[in-house]
Amino acid sequence: MTIGNSKNIWSGVFIFFVIWLTYASALSLNGILSVNSLPPRAVLFNAGPLLIILFLVIGNTGLYKRLLRAAPLESLIRLHVFRVVGVFFLVIYFYHLMPARFAFSAGMGDIVTALLAIPVAKAIAQKKSWSIKAAYAWNFLGLLDIVTAVVLAVVTARADMATGAHGDQEMTLFPFVWFPAFAPATILFLHAGIFSKLRQLKQQQI
Repeated sequence: MTIGNSKNIWSGVFIFFVIWLTYASALSLNGILSVNSLPPRAVLFNAGPLLIILFLVIGNTGLYKRLLRAAPLESLIRLHVFRVVGVFFLVIYFYHLMPARFAFSAGMGDIVTALLAIPVAKAIAQKKSWSIKAAYAWNFLGLLDIVTAVVLAVVTARADMATGAHGDQEMTLFPFVWFPAFAPATILFLHAGIFSKLRQLKQQQI
């Protein structure tokens, strides 16, 4: 792939997410997401549709499959360092704007996943004998973290409907809405890509 093609891909990804976050921002600013409902509207209008686009459209393109084959496993894992922004959930909690069970689960889970990505990626790059097993364990841990966060969001929304509390409604406000609009679906897609990469590497060894 030429440098020009690589830049075009990055530009395309950037433009897509700018458009997507603009859409999420419009929903938030118009109050469409702030209504307590099941499933939460942030999931129904943001995370859910993005999940469909990523898995059913992007994930089935020839370009994505070629990029996945070419990408080093350690790079795919190291990419998750961005999840250190999970500290933001803890900050919101300390300002009493989010339930503790959601803030600490989502926040600490993201932080731990981000920090562990560094040694796991390094071990794979150095071809340590245990590195592939560590990659499977780390990927499962990171996947479990994001699934747990989504489940807790639904549970919190259900409790809010019963008590009239606001729970994690701050995540539906601009610009905080960017987190549910971007993170859950994107992270799930990235973890799925890593599992596919691990499967490719296993097949190459057979």
